[in-house]
Amino acid sequence: MIRKVMTAWLVCVLLFAFSPFTTHSREGQTSFQNPYYKAAWDAKGQLRITDAGGKEILRSVQYVAEYGDIYNLLVPQLPAGTSKIKLDAPPAIPVGSMIQIRSESFAGRLNAPLVHQAKVTSVQGNELAFSPPVSKPIDTNMFIRREHTIVRQYQKTAVLTEQKPDGLLVKVIGDTPAAQVETNYLLRQNSPVVDVEVKTTYKRQIKVFREALTLSFAPKVSEVYRKNRKVDTHSFQKQYWLDREGVRFGQGKQSAFLYHTPHVSSLELNTVQNQLVVNLDHMGDHRYVEETVGKQVGKVRHASEYKPQEQRINTFSLIVGFQPSLMPRLMNQPHGFLATHVWTEHADEQSLASNRAAYYGSEKIASPDKAVGGFVKYKIPVTKSVFYSNPYYRLQQPMNVALHENQEFLQFLKDLHKRGIEIGLHTAYPFDLHLYRDVAENILAFMKNEFHSVTWIDHGYVKYSFGFQGLDIKTPYYIADLWQKYDTRYFWHYSSEDVTNVNQAFDLLQTRNGDSRRTPLYWAHPTVTGPFYSWAAAIVPENTMYRYNEQNLLQLINDRGVFISHAYIARIPQGKAAGKILKRDQKGALVIQPSFDQLLKKMASLRDQQKLYLTTVRDLMKYWLALEQVRMEYDANGTVRVYNDGPAKISGLSMAVRGAEVYVNGKKPPQKKDQGDLIFWFDLEPHAHAVIARSAAASMPKAASMPKAAGTTTPASTTAPAKTTPAVNR
Repeated sequence: MIRKVMTAWLVCVLLFAFSPFTTHSREGQTSFQNPYYKAAWDAKGQLRITDAGGKEILRSVQYVAEYGDIYNLLVPQLPAGTSKIKLDAPPAIPVGSMIQIRSESFAGRLNAPLVHQAKVTSVQGNELAFSPPVSKPIDTNMFIRREHTIVRQYQKTAVLTEQKPDGLLVKVIGDTPAAQVETNYLLRQNSPVVDVEVKTTYKRQIKVFREALTLSFAPKVSEVYRKNRKVDTHSFQKQYWLDREGVRFGQGKQSAFLYHTPHVSSLELNTVQNQLVVNLDHMGDHRYVEETVGKQVGKVRHASEYKPQEQRINTFSLIVGFQPSLMPRLMNQPHGFLATHVWTEHADEQSLASNRAAYYGSEKIASPDKAVGGFVKYKIPVTKSVFYSNPYYRLQQPMNVALHENQEFLQFLKDLHKRGIEIGLHTAYPFDLHLYRDVAENILAFMKNEFHSVTWIDHGYVKYSFGFQGLDIKTPYYIADLWQKYDTRYFWHYSSEDVTNVNQAFDLLQTRNGDSRRTPLYWAHPTVTGPFYSWAAAIVPENTMYRYNEQNLLQLINDRGVFISHAYIARIPQGKAAGKILKRDQKGALVIQPSFDQLLKKMASLRDQQKLYLTTVRDLMKYWLALEQVRMEYDANGTVRVYNDGPAKISGLSMAVRGAEVYVNGKKPPQKKDQGDLIFWFDLEPHAHAVIARSAAASMPKAASMPKAAGTTTPASTTAPAKTTPAVNR
């Protein structure tokens, strides 16, 4: 080992004797220095970074991981007093062990799970007895999460260095009982950027509860880039879940920051301990329950499920010893809007008449051009789900209208589609009828050709749904390959509502309750759900429509929140003349409730003031995924370069910055002030970049004055291989 280190040192001396950085090594330690920082690491791969004057910035990088098993209960509810349960597999849990019986799926339970703690008293086959018995009822997708492998340090470590044209690559290869973890640090000659790549290769079949790097810093937290795109500069909260935003520690040359990390699972910040947790994979960031009996009994599959030799690659960049004078942040919504609202509609118990009432104001109106109220009049888009077919549909019994049986309804949908309403399937039928494969293909092809459908909303217990067996290639209900073929890619399922419900918060981000809650807005499960995305939502039953008041809408805007509603917009009022959305007039015709119509008018007004972004799942997901392709470089002259590495134009790319004015590519873009921020927006063509600066002259495109100081580059030009099979067959 000493001989290898000395050889590396000799190569460094010969190749870089006159370079602006130095590397040197001696027994047990290696180091690197450039104009911005000094980096040192020991034989165990522990990295430490100081500023050019020797003051400590990064104290350590610690790898942690937790693995285990999940045992699912096979009943929808445990009554109070229960002391024995049956699981879906014989549990490898010794008698005397402490367990938690958990329900953390559905109705906002991700951050407030129902939990019962007890000691195992006996295990016989699939049955487990425990004490004390359950004190309160627990329901819905119950399971036991049992950790069996906890990693706090590597069993053995190898540290290698490799010269690169622009710097030094340090490889730390750590061995754990579950995986080989290769962490690559690219240290550049003339750049403050430390690019980090973590390549995890699994040794055995494993379920990942959490894998993370914990970064400990010497300087105190100085700026927090919050998940709602605001920035905290003082009065810091103790804990933050940052989504994939970022944080800065310290000031000036004794500082470190990272921002915009789309290639990790999430970030968490402890401001008291000055610790940043970079979650490489966290089961709470990607939710999926494969239902088996209704929505209350299923297999909890939040954890990633890896096989031997499977691999995952994460990347992020840390910028050390340099503080940009301009720090733009990406907004959650385009074109300078401050907050987002999406209406999503489940198609249950509708008729053509109720649809016309909700969208046009009255069932008597057949043309969108003559709308007297409703969504069409106020030009409010909706992600509207529909049934393709209802074999039991009759004009005399118009409930659960479907486009195949009612040509007027089909024409109605075509008219909505022309006006920006998104049309997608609420499964194929309103009932759990068998969907033959050739029929499924014809339906998906029709929806793509007619409506360019990309969004799907599950409906009840239907076996070919996304949340049931639609992803499972072992079953006759598998249609995931057809979803992929016809570009259906954004899915609502019951786990979409784990984050919150409307009674908890009128904002999926829930920042009114602090930033510690884990609140992913969308996710792609690394191993279980193939190339598809899930989006979060909150159910809005009719008796909670009062939550849609002016105060909550203005609070949503003030908090820069995001709210995606799960609503039944055109549901026929049951057993009464009126609901909260629709009512019957004096002649018995369905019309929109005046109070709901006024709500839509108010939302349209907030939209017209460029405060509330009213959009669809399709357009919002397109924007969010485009943000994942954005990369930023910070130049020494105070400018920021924003790159679009994606294949599509980003329209209205919206950013926030502290300052009086800002210029993009020599021009002043549309901009406005809000809560101490300057919000500005511009278009960015594919594979193009824009220069942002405080003056027109500085923002003129020209060569960078400093090599890449990017936030999302990778040190070895490697990316994780895309998973092309949507099958769940593990």
